[in-house]
Amino acid sequence: MKSRTSNKTDPSRRHLLAGSVVGAVALHALNASAQPKGKARKVRPAKTWLTYAVNAEMFWKDLPFLERLNRIADAGFAHFEFWPYDNKDLNALADLCAARDLKPVQFVAGWGLNSEQARNKLLASLPKAIAAAKQLNVKLMTVVAGNEIKDVPRNKQTQEVIATLREAAKLVAPEGITLILEPLNVLRDHAGQLVVTSEHAAEIVKAVDSPHVKILFDVYHQQISEGNLSGNIAKYKDIIGYFQIADHPGRHEPYTGEINYPHVLAEIQRSGVEAPIGLELNPQTDPKLALAAVIKADGEARKLAARRTT
Repeated sequence: MKSRTSNKTDPSRRHLLAGSVVGAVALHALNASAQPKGKARKVRPAKTWLTYAVNAEMFWKDLPFLERLNRIADAGFAHFEFWPYDNKDLNALADLCAARDLKPVQFVAGWGLNSEQARNKLLASLPKAIAAAKQLNVKLMTVVAGNEIKDVPRNKQTQEVIATLREAAKLVAPEGITLILEPLNVLRDHAGQLVVTSEHAAEIVKAVDSPHVKILFDVYHQQISEGNLSGNIAKYKDIIGYFQIADHPGRHEPYTGEINYPHVLAEIQRSGVEAPIGLELNPQTDPKLALAAVIKADGEARKLAARRTT
């Protein structure tokens, strides 16, 4: 089932509305860049109701990684997320975060959990991921079940994922880190994945039975895979550890597709999940315009939530 669409405005009007917000975002960058050179500029936070973590792999992706983080900070966002940790200069990353008061929220720790071989590989690499997380003060790490294995029953593979996460939880728990299991869509982006629905992810997380293993609920993937966004957010809120957003189709910012993001953001806030919301989206044009669209949806979500309580 598809989520409700946003107000019925034509594309040109939506663009104009988003553009009316971008001035505030651009002003942060202009003011920050006017400060004396040679001195690290702290983030001047954009005014949002909810907290957002910009995906540093998808925003300003034509620039070197550390410069992307500077752009994120200049745009007024203190939190960010990224994908691999083992191809990053962690010392330089930590130094930049300290200088600019940036806060990494989560990164990918492992891809493939559904066999004994995959389990051994993850458990062998997890200490390195944990060390990276401790260095960066990251408390969430993403894991993905991986592709279905031919000629192995799905139930058997599900049990392997559960066994892997039980062992992994023993390693991350003493460090106060939580693994977040991400279901991925198979219709558009990740053909052949084992864990696709929030229901399947919830079955696994409940079987693992650890507060250090939860669901990463990516709204984009779940709109494609199953719809019923509001219902599933409410149903699984107690075992969701993190949300990511992007519109569909296109995986762009809010107001470019079919998802009613003011409504969805209000539902996320209502769920009580306190982690920043990951902006794992590909800006349609200018990254600043994409962030402006997020700020606009955030403001409309706040108004919607206020109307519900009056």
